[in-house]
Amino acid sequence: MKIINKLASAVLASVISLSAMACFGSAFAEDIDSELTDGTFKYELVNGSYTIIDCDVTAIMTEIPEMCNGYAITAIGDEALAGCEYIAEIKIPSTVKSIGQYAFAGCTGATKVVIPDSVTEIPTGAFAGCSSLKEVEMGDGVTTIGARAFYNCPSLETINIPEGVSVISDYAFHYCYAIKELDLPSTLESIGEMAFADCASIEKITCDDNKVFTVENNVLYNKDKTKLYRASSHNIDENFYVPDTVKEILAGSFSYCTELTNLYLPASVQSVGDLAFNFCVALKDIDFSEGLSSLGNLTFSHCTALESLSLPTTLASIGEACFWDCAVLEKVILSEGITTVGPSAFLACPKLNNILVPKSVANVGEQAFGYIVNADGTEYELKKDFSMSVYSGSSAEKYAKSADIDCTVVDRSLKHYAFIVIAVGAFILAVVLAVVLMRKGRKSPDIKADDKAEEESQPYDSILGDDEE
Repeated sequence: MKIINKLASAVLASVISLSAMACFGSAFAEDIDSELTDGTFKYELVNGSYTIIDCDVTAIMTEIPEMCNGYAITAIGDEALAGCEYIAEIKIPSTVKSIGQYAFAGCTGATKVVIPDSVTEIPTGAFAGCSSLKEVEMGDGVTTIGARAFYNCPSLETINIPEGVSVISDYAFHYCYAIKELDLPSTLESIGEMAFADCASIEKITCDDNKVFTVENNVLYNKDKTKLYRASSHNIDENFYVPDTVKEILAGSFSYCTELTNLYLPASVQSVGDLAFNFCVALKDIDFSEGLSSLGNLTFSHCTALESLSLPTTLASIGEACFWDCAVLEKVILSEGITTVGPSAFLACPKLNNILVPKSVANVGEQAFGYIVNADGTEYELKKDFSMSVYSGSSAEKYAKSADIDCTVVDRSLKHYAFIVIAVGAFILAVVLAVVLMRKGRKSPDIKADDKAEEESQPYDSILGDDEE
């Protein structure tokens, strides 16, 4: 039998394309458990079936085989086909039960993926970076879509999420700009952070008969509407009032909502997540209510129509690059109560010429204020006419001095003015007292003189009186 197998291997060593029913290695050890290759894929026998563990990234393939050397291919290992640029269509056979992490990452030539019912999980990064991928047919057996499963698939337009899916993990469809419709299954129980962030083309979201999630006016919420997950990129009101039940606006929830113009946040909203309003290029006005405590990283980045900001007194932290590249932002009011301004928070805001940083700010990150893009567009540099108003000894003062930013120390000026006011008041009081004393001094001699005159007149009165008698 071993001689026959070796002869068969020698005959098939020159064959590059695969047989869908069987494959034989060009070279392998006498032990049947050893690895083998057919010139395109490398296989490993595990528990009586083969796993594809590697491939020749330059090979032109038509399909993934079901059998190898008389054994079923039941698994595709981690990164097994990563970077195979010449696969036009990824059709996974029904014998395969599991797909490894990043198994097909960077298969840039693939336009379609067909996943069989036998696969229950699409793991982390499985199809990440498949830049030409337009369509995914997912089998009914899939229950979990892992983190970054379809990350950076900018051409992906059509995806059927089967009814059995209960978990969609973090960043699952991040940078999938072309997805137009989200039809979420009724069995869905969990959606990870940034799962649909930067899905710039979403027109419709549906989630019928789901016990955990609900859709209202093309906005996806949890059932009691305390969390807002994702808004349609194009079909929401340009003047959007967040419902007063919402406590959290989650990461990426409004990113690329390019028609949003005015935003109203109720007092119920406590936090706004990373990239929540990233690239909302028409957003001009944000009405913040008292109650908001934190803004995440890149939350309002690239909001290039935003002109002014008045942040609530309840806000404690502003995340990294929160208002990065707000190109026409001219006025910012930071309220007393803010403790942290993250790195690059107001980076590349060329219209912002001055800012007053309250005394409560204890942490100011690098390039938080005053830095813009240089003329070449390659680096960040300090804006020449930018200045800061700060409090003596504060983090903001230290930041301004370390960055060589022109700054005015507010409380020092107040002390100076207070001293002048006190001095002027003391002078006025002294003058008033002097006037009063002078008046008293003038009155005293006149009174004494009158008294003396009255005393001197008494004898004469008595004499006159005697004469009359």
